[in-house]
Amino acid sequence: MTRNKTVYTSSAGRTIYHRSGAVNNPSPVKKRPKQTLRLMAVIAVMGLLVVGIQNASSALAESDFFKMSHIKVVGNHLLPEQDVITWSQLNVGDNLFDCDLDAVTKRIENQPIVKRVLLLREPPETVVISLEERQPVAIVATPDGLLGLDTDSQLFPIPNAPIDLPILTNLKIKKDSTGVYQHKTLPAWTTFLAQLQTETPNFWNEISEIRITDKNTATIYLVGDQLTLHMHLKNPKQQVQNFRAYTQASSRKIADLAYIDLRFENQVIVGRR
Repeated sequence: MTRNKTVYTSSAGRTIYHRSGAVNNPSPVKKRPKQTLRLMAVIAVMGLLVVGIQNASSALAESDFFKMSHIKVVGNHLLPEQDVITWSQLNVGDNLFDCDLDAVTKRIENQPIVKRVLLLREPPETVVISLEERQPVAIVATPDGLLGLDTDSQLFPIPNAPIDLPILTNLKIKKDSTGVYQHKTLPAWTTFLAQLQTETPNFWNEISEIRITDKNTATIYLVGDQLTLHMHLKNPKQQVQNFRAYTQASSRKIADLAYIDLRFENQVIVGRR
């Protein structure tokens, strides 16, 4: 039997075998326009996908199988669930895929107490509204009543919910032309409040009112007694430490004092009744 012999090696390194005998020169192979064919195939597939998606979306929006039977609200601590659903304008019985979630998101985000919102579909019948509310660090007295103040210095109406926080008074806040409350020292006082809350939590729980006396100082009223503290805007933690050191070391009764002034570095000034 005649062995196969190597008679031709291609440029790609592929070896072609031919039986022994006369060897004919391989005929040249015409190259196909592969790139053009691939492009045509991609365009055809994309066209089919677009048509398919449009048809599928239309079918989902018209299907009775995807009627909403439940609107779920998560992440709300201050807001009642029904308030959020009312703002959304979603209705049980609407089609799950026919509702405009972008428009719903904007309606809820327009509420001052809402910091972030995310809407999700959970087929076949549920929409989930996931909220992040603004968390008040204090209550602020304004010409329009009491408003919540968060750590971003944003003021917002507070729902009817039990909130145990100090009240910030005598801060002359005004609305600008767009209806937004403005005060140039509000960010500084927000930082002051946040530091008291995080760095001196026990002292924070004793505060009932913080009355602004000027742009840098405030009078602090404590819960349960008539003692007032004068504090500076800067370094509240050190001032509280000075207050604690004085009350622990002094033989004077707190009830005999009218005020304790903590505004001076490493000094405590007291006034008797």
